[in-house]
Amino acid sequence: MNNRIDSDLALVNPNWSAFVLLITLLSVLNQFVRLFLPISADADVVLQTANFAISLILWADFIYLLRKSPDKRTFMTGQHGWMVLLGSMPFLRFLRIIWFWLILRAHNRSFRDFLSRIVIKQDAQGTLLFILFIVIVVFEASVVSILSLEEAQPGSTIHSVSDAVWWAFATVSTVGYGDEYPVTNGGRLIAMLLMAVGIALFSVVTGSLAEWFRERQALPPSSGRTGGTANTEEAVAEIKALLERQEQDYLETIEEIRVRLSDLEAVK
Repeated sequence: MNNRIDSDLALVNPNWSAFVLLITLLSVLNQFVRLFLPISADADVVLQTANFAISLILWADFIYLLRKSPDKRTFMTGQHGWMVLLGSMPFLRFLRIIWFWLILRAHNRSFRDFLSRIVIKQDAQGTLLFILFIVIVVFEASVVSILSLEEAQPGSTIHSVSDAVWWAFATVSTVGYGDEYPVTNGGRLIAMLLMAVGIALFSVVTGSLAEWFRERQALPPSSGRTGGTANTEEAVAEIKALLERQEQDYLETIEEIRVRLSDLEAVK
């Protein structure tokens, strides 16, 4: 183990790495909005909640990287794992971004190379994570927007963060109980966007599960340990028999050459 950041830990799954990077950037944007833009108290609660959820994901990612690392001390010091740890905290997200840049630099890769790996490795997992990120962004923006549009409108049923979150969840899941609903044109537009994203999300989830079951069924029956051992023993036996036949042929050829040499010497 050297002081380079282990690519097996950070870049072996570019889809997940890209997802973590995107939600980290989203958290930085949330923090910037909270600190420097005039927002309502309800919107601030939504952004704080979103950052807390992102923190849980980043903490889980740090624990995964730490457990998979063969040398915990080297990971924390020589591989800058301390930046992953501190970068999981809301006000230190920039350390996560710097750490990711160090990964690319340690392996002489550009951000374009990283993106090309994602494009080449188009699979169900990448699509699912991308749609999940879109859902997080749209869900967060929808809750903040619906509160600003509907909270003060006469006849509105959405007056608090709890109402907005419940409405957004019911809408993105395409359930639509009808107890909370927008009354403004802007709110209805947001509802249409949430419905479209919800349909895309569940379609991708269904497709990912179908792909997973298809790959499991495509595994050969001999992939088990017992079958694999039996096949190995048969292959070894065949190789030994082939070597014995070749050795016998070789000895017969040598004997034949000796007989012919003896005949030639007798003629002389």
